[in-house]
Amino acid sequence: MKRSRVVSLEPKMLREADRINVFLRDCEVMLSIGYRPHERQKPQAVIVGVEVEAALPHRYQDLGENSLDRVIDYSRLFHFITDDLPRMGHIALLETVAEQIVRFCFEDCRVHKVKVRLEKPEIYKGRARVGIEITRTRPAGITS
Repeated sequence: MKRSRVVSLEPKMLREADRINVFLRDCEVMLSIGYRPHERQKPQAVIVGVEVEAALPHRYQDLGENSLDRVIDYSRLFHFITDDLPRMGHIALLETVAEQIVRFCFEDCRVHKVKVRLEKPEIYKGRARVGIEITRTRPAGITS
């Protein structure tokens, strides 16, 4: 029986297009959000989705690897959304919330692109979900 051989690729052999997408979907968080006066009275649910595209300079071929320093840690993103965003106080626009998430993601210099989707399911009492989606690409030459 012939065994397949695992080939390790050094970073210098990687193509520019080697990327990884890390995502967080359907994360519900209670935020003080909204432009209208009645939205300032109490926090409301916001459904957050984030997709991060990052450089993939490492090949994960070692079955025993368990170090988070070589990955985009989605746990940090989850805690930023669920713990830090609600502490920012009232924010009038979903766009501002999205930009805060983008800024947080770009703190990791490996992140190339971020897509944020925010939905407010309670606005039309469950008959429709409204929201926004933005995509930002790191400007060339900016590393953090």
